[in-house]
Amino acid sequence: MTTNKISRFLLGIAGGSGSGKTTLATKLIEECGKTGISGRIVSLDNYYRPLDHLKFEERKAYNFDHPNAIDSVLAFRHIQALRNGKAIKQPIYNFKEHTRAPETTPCAPTKLIIVEGLYTLYFPKFLSICDYKIFVSTGMVTAMLRRVQRDISERGRTIEDTKHQILSTVMPMYETYVKPTQRNAHFSINWEGEEIPGKATEGLVRMLRDHFR
Repeated sequence: MTTNKISRFLLGIAGGSGSGKTTLATKLIEECGKTGISGRIVSLDNYYRPLDHLKFEERKAYNFDHPNAIDSVLAFRHIQALRNGKAIKQPIYNFKEHTRAPETTPCAPTKLIIVEGLYTLYFPKFLSICDYKIFVSTGMVTAMLRRVQRDISERGRTIEDTKHQILSTVMPMYETYVKPTQRNAHFSINWEGEEIPGKATEGLVRMLRDHFR
C-alpha cells in the first residue's frame, strides 16, 4: 500500500522592523499561487504573549521587540503542525489593546509555509525545521519610516509613542538580537527602494517551483 504524501516547504523570512518581510512574503505567496503552489504566511506578530494580566499603561510600555515577547513554544508547535499537514487555530494579536484577542483564525496546511518575523532566524527550533532561510536587510531610515507609517495607520499609535518605541526598544533590540541572525540565513536580500527586488523574488519563485516538480 502506498500513500501520496504532499511535500511541504518551510521558508523562513527574518529582518528588522520595517524591512519588508511581510511584503516579500505576500509577493511570494501571490507569485507561487500563479504556478499552482498553495501557500500560507505564518506571522510571528500573531504570537506575542497575552498581556491581560497587566494594566493598559504597562502593556504600552512592554518591550515587544525583545525575543522573549514571542510565545515561541506555541509558534513552533503550530508551525510543526502545519508542516505535518494538520490544521491550526492561529492566535490574533490586538495591537491597539496590546494583548492577544479572544478569537483565533483557522489555518489549513498548504504546500508552501512562509514564517516571517523579527525572530524567525533566532530560535534554534525554528532554524532546525526551515528548509530555506532569508534575511531582508534595509537601510535604517527607510525601515523606520515604514515602521512609523504602519504604527500610526494600522496600530493606532501616536507619533510620540512610535518615536519613543523606536529609540528605546526597536533600534537597540535590532542591533543586539535581530541583526546577528543574518548569519543564519541562506540568502540575504538588500532592499533599499520602494519596489520589491525583482530578481531575488523571481529566483525564489523558481527555486520553489523546481522543488514541487
